[in-house]
Amino acid sequence: MKTVFKIALIFLCISLSFGQEEQSPYSKLNFKHFSTQDGLSQRSVVSILQDHQGYIWFGTRYGLNKFDGQTFKNYYSSSTDSNSLSNNRIFSIIEDREKNIWVGTKNGLNKYIPAQDSFERVFLDKDQEIPYDIEILDIKEGKGAFLWIATSNGLHRFNTKTYRVLKFKHNEHVPSSISSNQTNSLVLNKNSELWICTSKSIDKYEPKINTFIHFSYPKNASPSVTKSNTTTLYGDSDNNIWLGYENGLALFDKKDQVFKDFKLTPQSEKAISSAVRTIYEDQFKNLWVGAYNGVYYLNKSTQRIYHYTHDKKNQNSLSDNSIYKIFEDTKGDLWVGTWAGGVNYLDKNSNAFSSYAEGIYQLSLNNNIVSSIIENQNSDLWIGTEGGGINVYNQTTGKFSYYLHDPKNTNSLSGNNVKAILKDSDGNFWVGTHADGLNKIAFNGSQLNYKRFKNILGDTTSLSDNKITCLAEDYLHNIWIGTNSEGLTVFNKKISAFSRVKDPDTLIGPFIHTISKTYLDNKLWVGSDNGLFKVDINSRQIHPVKFQETTDRAYIAKNVISVYQESSNILWIGTEGDGLYKYNLSTHESKRFAVHQGLPDEVIYAIQPDDNNCIWVSTNNGLSKIDLRTNQIKNFNESDGLQGKEFNYGASYKTKRGELIFGGTNGFTIFNPNETTQDSFIPPIVIRTISISNKPYLNVTDSIHSVTLTHKQNDFSFDFVALGFSKPNKTQYAYKLEGFDEHWNMVGNKSTATYTNLEHGNYEFKVKAANSDGLWNKKPASIKLKIRPPLWKTWPAYVLYTVLVLILIFITRKILLTRLAERNALKEARLEKAKMEELNKLKLQLFTNISHDFRTPLTLIVGPLKRLMDNTKENNYVQSQLEGIYRNANILLQLINQLLDFRKAESGKLKMHFSKRNMVSFLEGIKLSFDELAAEKDIQYSFTCATPILEVWFDKIEIKKALLNILSNAFKFTPVHGIISMHLSEDNDSNSIKLEIQDSGKGISEKDLPFIFDRYFQLGQHNELRSGTGVGLTVAKDIIDLHQGTISVSSQMGKGTCFTIFLPLGSDHIKPEDRVIEDEVTINEDTLDYYAPPFTTYEWTKKDAKKDEIGFNKNLPSILIVEDNTEVRDLLASIFTNEFNIFEAKNGKKGIKEAELHPIDIIISDIMMPKMNGIEFCNAIKTSILTCHIPVILLTARTSSKIQKTGYETGADAYISKPFDPELLKLQVENLLKSRLKLIEKFKKDFILEPKELNLVSKDEIFLKKAMDIVEENFSDPEFMAVTFAEKMHMSQSVLYKKLKALTGQTISEFIRAVKFKKAGQLLSGTDMNVADVAYQIGFNDLKYFRKCFKEAFNQTPTQYRKANTKQH
Repeated sequence: MKTVFKIALIFLCISLSFGQEEQSPYSKLNFKHFSTQDGLSQRSVVSILQDHQGYIWFGTRYGLNKFDGQTFKNYYSSSTDSNSLSNNRIFSIIEDREKNIWVGTKNGLNKYIPAQDSFERVFLDKDQEIPYDIEILDIKEGKGAFLWIATSNGLHRFNTKTYRVLKFKHNEHVPSSISSNQTNSLVLNKNSELWICTSKSIDKYEPKINTFIHFSYPKNASPSVTKSNTTTLYGDSDNNIWLGYENGLALFDKKDQVFKDFKLTPQSEKAISSAVRTIYEDQFKNLWVGAYNGVYYLNKSTQRIYHYTHDKKNQNSLSDNSIYKIFEDTKGDLWVGTWAGGVNYLDKNSNAFSSYAEGIYQLSLNNNIVSSIIENQNSDLWIGTEGGGINVYNQTTGKFSYYLHDPKNTNSLSGNNVKAILKDSDGNFWVGTHADGLNKIAFNGSQLNYKRFKNILGDTTSLSDNKITCLAEDYLHNIWIGTNSEGLTVFNKKISAFSRVKDPDTLIGPFIHTISKTYLDNKLWVGSDNGLFKVDINSRQIHPVKFQETTDRAYIAKNVISVYQESSNILWIGTEGDGLYKYNLSTHESKRFAVHQGLPDEVIYAIQPDDNNCIWVSTNNGLSKIDLRTNQIKNFNESDGLQGKEFNYGASYKTKRGELIFGGTNGFTIFNPNETTQDSFIPPIVIRTISISNKPYLNVTDSIHSVTLTHKQNDFSFDFVALGFSKPNKTQYAYKLEGFDEHWNMVGNKSTATYTNLEHGNYEFKVKAANSDGLWNKKPASIKLKIRPPLWKTWPAYVLYTVLVLILIFITRKILLTRLAERNALKEARLEKAKMEELNKLKLQLFTNISHDFRTPLTLIVGPLKRLMDNTKENNYVQSQLEGIYRNANILLQLINQLLDFRKAESGKLKMHFSKRNMVSFLEGIKLSFDELAAEKDIQYSFTCATPILEVWFDKIEIKKALLNILSNAFKFTPVHGIISMHLSEDNDSNSIKLEIQDSGKGISEKDLPFIFDRYFQLGQHNELRSGTGVGLTVAKDIIDLHQGTISVSSQMGKGTCFTIFLPLGSDHIKPEDRVIEDEVTINEDTLDYYAPPFTTYEWTKKDAKKDEIGFNKNLPSILIVEDNTEVRDLLASIFTNEFNIFEAKNGKKGIKEAELHPIDIIISDIMMPKMNGIEFCNAIKTSILTCHIPVILLTARTSSKIQKTGYETGADAYISKPFDPELLKLQVENLLKSRLKLIEKFKKDFILEPKELNLVSKDEIFLKKAMDIVEENFSDPEFMAVTFAEKMHMSQSVLYKKLKALTGQTISEFIRAVKFKKAGQLLSGTDMNVADVAYQIGFNDLKYFRKCFKEAFNQTPTQYRKANTKQH
């Protein structure tokens, strides 16, 4: 009981305080409202939190909101997003010591994840993930890592680390259990005692004994009785427990241990009887109570209780009376959550300004436009309005009364558009109107007497103009009147007459804005459209004040609309559009204050001084306070509580109490300058997000101190905000990117910073904010930023560049040295070339001479051979041999002729002898030369021409040479059953003949076509038959060129080749000296036609002559002849006929197959062969285990030591050069075979030795060693036979037989037995084993058979062998 009484004493003398007129420190609360139109998700705000950064969070019946002072960020539940809230109905919000935000909803608990700006839906026990799907009505943080949670299903203690829950539930059999599972609110007092509001009682938890102590609601008005669960508990700084419930406010009596309704005095009624939903103690230890019927303020210092409700007449009152949450932020401002009115925000500093506007009768103005203000002797304010007459505001009662024009009553105002009010020295009021003249109001007790003054036309002693703009009284008590169009008028009260101030030079002008006293009694300041003037009261002289002369601006607004004299020397002058001037009357110097100096606008309607050495000026954009000592300017606008932005001419006043009043277009504002203290709260600033290329990139949280970007992400922006809520539009920002900006960027209220195309490097972004009074954060918010360099600007790249530069320098140097060397080499090469050309000339000359010398003996050979062939036709053998000699002699003669012609063409000595001939008959003759060869190869060979006669000038012999070369190639490369055609036609376009020689041969590849006419180029020289010198087509082209013709070739692989020859018609292209008659040509032709078609017939070049089938004689050795030339192959075969089994192959690949199929004893191979040459063939033979034992003789015309060395390196046994002596070749073969026989005997003899003592050198020896090892391993196996032996050697039985026979002269069985008996001999001579054991050891089960076989092998019995070979010990 004493506790309640002590607290009641604090509020002594408050009885019926709701109706008292005494005002509290918060007698009139100006709330700012936030609702759904401002971005709030829903209007019912039931929970409020300010997090550690400064954001305000609001929980509503539909969604959660985060507010930064300017915008709301809404969070909702979504069934498709597991990272959203679990439910939209929010009951509670809390931030724990770890800065985690927990949100209790109608369906579970949620944890805010700042980095993703999302939520984690909490499951009971992280391991089991059990849904936590109950109502979370209240949350309080306990000691340690756990939360106390009031739920609809008991009290829970939730572990924030493990997510495990300890549940406390009602047990009707345990009285000390919690009283009900419906828990509504919690409080932890200063002693960490947990109090719980349940539907049955208020419980206090005793953790030491794990019991609950139950306390009843006052008068048992529990929620289960009142059917309302909106209860609340609060622990204040004095450790008192307050209870808000359906029937009002209660306090826990510590002595009586009961909750009692709170009363102001023991005898009075309870202080609050409306349902209380929220309680909060502010920083001054005063209680704010939210109830069903508004907000209650319990002020301990004034010992008063005040009640604030929604007032329809006051837009700054509470938006709704149903209060659910009261919260004080870090600045000390109040946030009030209502059930249907959104959020109410109380900036405690903003209550310095009180504004009044048009509204309810007697409670507000009747017209918003205020033009003049004055105070009467009762401190009532007389407010002149432009349309509502005079509004008198009683500051004590807060009510308005109105003096209006009454057309029916002359004892009323002459008009309602009041422009000026003056209280004279006699206490009378003078009221100037617009168009209705002047009024004098005198007081007769409580009665007002009105006297009207108007302009009387033609009466110069009457009022000059009915439109009054301003009024003033001089020291003689005359009334000075400023008019709209007639300048100055003076009313002399003594004689009650008007006089007009003469202005013959129109200095002042007709429109007067302001009249005010000077420090001199006999002077007045007058402001007009023409500027400022000083008027002498007595003499009426006008003196202009040139305060703007010091300026250089061309266009100046001269209108002076307000004047205030600070001292005898300082005059403040307000203009309409040119700002404010501070004018020194002694020095005549002016200092101008305009927007650039900090004013919000340059129209200065009124100037009023306060008592703190400051002046206040009203403008078109709010109020400004100027400190006269420092000239510092502070601006105020609507957010501070002003009536509006725009004020009115002369509408200002300073009351007797020092309050200032300014009127404008939306009423008037009254304030005490002493209460407009500096805002010391500097809002914290946070960097919210980083965007890249105008797309969100990162939510910046406390844990993020640095960001790394790629070089392509160098276009980014920062979004930041100062978390100040009183005047966010006055917050000023400055930012700086260290590493880029040298100075701070002052950006006003803009809260973004954008940077583009930054170079790579390390930066630090810093941002700071200033509050409405210009106080800046001491420590700016910052985040480090690293932009990675592009790959080409990284240090490995620079290392690479350095290396490349060094390499480039090295290469450049090398190139320079190389070029120098090349120049020197080129000089040497030129010299060498000159020498070589000279040498080649000598060689060609020598060769030409030798070729000439060859022709004579060849002619003597060919001629007699031809006669001998004609005389020996009956002897086939001799005829065959002579034909071969004749054919090859002719081939040699043709090659010599080609070389001679080539030499002539190269030296330019090939002369043409042109004669006119029928080209058709000439070509028919050429065709006949190849008919026989075409028939032999079954080639479709044809010549066609459209006309029988085609006369052409050409050299018959040379053209024949050219055509024979081309046709020879065609026949050479055209296969059997192919096609060769010649077609002659006349080409009128070029005036020439066109000869096309086309074949169906293999064709010429694209890469070879450009070189087909080059000297020494032989098509297919690597893998085809070789004949000729490689100069035939070169000679042909030279001949065609000498005929002024052209020759070209086209070809397609696999389809054939076409040579096209164009020869010009007529003789214009022929020199006269080159022309001959036909008879001369015939005489000069060679008697021997050396360019007749070659005798290389089909049978000679391609056909393997069919030989008589001769049976294989196993008693003769076998020889393999590998040679691509059939005649040479036949010659070699004839040498060894009857002495060898002869096998033949025309290239290396076929030779390998023959060597593997037949028991070859020796091989003779040519080196130059198609498909596989002799060197490759020899290497293949010598590296194969099947054939490596066969001797190889290489036979070739290439006699260089390098070729011979290569042959020997591949394993050749002998090397014989062409031409060869058949007898020498036979001797060489016989010697190699004898050596092979000796080798076989060596192997047989070596069996006498221990096999392991053999010194292995060749593949054959390795082969034998392997064979003997296999036999030795299988000595004891009686089933070890030839088949098993072959399998273990990984050979076929036939191949193994051939190999052993070639190496040892033994069959497989003989070889096995020989190895066994050598082993038996070793055992008999080297061991004490008896004969039977030895026989068994080597696989003999029959001792008698063993003795017999042993004697056949050694010509001794086993016993005799042991005696003869026993080692002496």
